[in-house]
Amino acid sequence: MVEMAKAGGCFPRWPSGAGYTNCMIGTPADIMVTESYLKGIRDFDVETAYSKMRQTALDGKPEGTKFAGRGGLESYLNLGWCASEKMSKALGKTFEYSYADWALASLAKALNHPEDAALLSEHAKNYQNLWNEETQFFQPRSSTGEFQAIEPLQLSYTDSEGFLTDDFVEGSAMQWRYAIPFDPEGLVSLFKDRDYFIEELTAFFEGSTKEVGKWNPGPCYWHGNEPYIHSAYLFEAAGRPDLTQKWVRWILENKYSDDYVGLDGNDDGGTLSAWYVFSSLGFYPIAGSTKYEIGSPLFDKATLHMGEAKLEIFADNQSPQNVYLKEVRLNDQPLENYSFDHADIAGGGTLRFPMSGEPSKER
Repeated sequence: MVEMAKAGGCFPRWPSGAGYTNCMIGTPADIMVTESYLKGIRDFDVETAYSKMRQTALDGKPEGTKFAGRGGLESYLNLGWCASEKMSKALGKTFEYSYADWALASLAKALNHPEDAALLSEHAKNYQNLWNEETQFFQPRSSTGEFQAIEPLQLSYTDSEGFLTDDFVEGSAMQWRYAIPFDPEGLVSLFKDRDYFIEELTAFFEGSTKEVGKWNPGPCYWHGNEPYIHSAYLFEAAGRPDLTQKWVRWILENKYSDDYVGLDGNDDGGTLSAWYVFSSLGFYPIAGSTKYEIGSPLFDKATLHMGEAKLEIFADNQSPQNVYLKEVRLNDQPLENYSFDHADIAGGGTLRFPMSGEPSKER
């Protein structure tokens, strides 16, 4: 991908073979490259990679480059959001650019570019500019600052001129309400209070369907679209890891099947399969970082072989009924925040989950 960026001017988005497809939105390569570097994968020209990503994030794609880059970058940088009347997919682009900037800020810091890191960290908060405190939803916003009306439970809706919109790319306002995996604490703080966030997120899951592969996913949780498939892990940021455990296990048991349908939607390069593998082991990566969130393991014992290192995972007393954690111990030390860093397991060790049928109290 670095070679493609050198030849094409910027990193590809959804490359196929040796070409650009320019499919979907955002600059997700920023997230992938950052996570790889932070986790010790450094056998590539990181300075060239960083300079290409920085240019796309702060200056725009090079003149003459046909594909990729960030559409609507000017308003994103000047206003703090992508203006809804100037481009399609404005809200989705704002979210994706914020996520990419959050990751890129970490890479800038690691490469000793403190000014870039500070600026990109500020840009990572741009998604918050689309939060409407009155409605308690994210909404598309015009260049004059006006929020555009939405219908939260519809997968598409009509704007003031009667045209169908695509501001919430492949989803509803209800679904994109939780599409912030990189800043869960910031997301929770936008809601009027923590209890309200928990109530709303619970209703989001309770409105989901158990039917695997349902052709019409509906406006609530659907396990077939990437922007919000981390949502079950958001309960932890609100102090309710027990609800993360409950809903992660619900997804594992209800959204995967061995029949001819198998999955909700498209596996998209192994995305849903990777979600299952990680979540069934009991933890889940936050893309673009070295952080893992704790969930609810599905196997009594699993062993991960990582080169010469070995991580052994034990779920004591787990069963379809015992989905809750009494505690989590990493190398025999209790985890207080239900998360850990990649460095904590890179050298191997043990991860132990004593399971129970009763949820633990709030932390």
